[in-house]
Amino acid sequence: MENRRTFLALAAALLPIGVDAQNAAAPPRPGGDIARHALAGPFEGYEAVLSDVTLPPGRPVAASPAHRHSGFVLGCVIEGKLRFAINNEPERIVPTGGTFFEPIGALHSANGAASDGPVRFLAFLVVPKGSPVVVPA
Repeated sequence: MENRRTFLALAAALLPIGVDAQNAAAPPRPGGDIARHALAGPFEGYEAVLSDVTLPPGRPVAASPAHRHSGFVLGCVIEGKLRFAINNEPERIVPTGGTFFEPIGALHSANGAASDGPVRFLAFLVVPKGSPVVVPA
């Protein structure tokens, strides 16, 4: 529970910094994005992105090939268990309420549902303005 509070506090603290008022009312984007906001001040040229991702049970590793993200990722599992690994490190299981972090440019080498049910997580990213969230490896 503490991890979820930490994640939400960080997301809440960063989003108001220079949020572009026009983007604040923008509808969710395809691909699970809940919000995408331009940042200002020392973060000029970057956007804060919040995505809601659900992976079905039994999703094969091949269905989610290795990839990178165009900024850092801070995530919180809100349902199920997530198989997670970066930079070809050993895979770990992130339980409901657990968090994960991917530094900028890390290779996301494994992800998927780790149990019979789906896994759902929120991902908070800070990316260069207009860039895609996922970049092929």
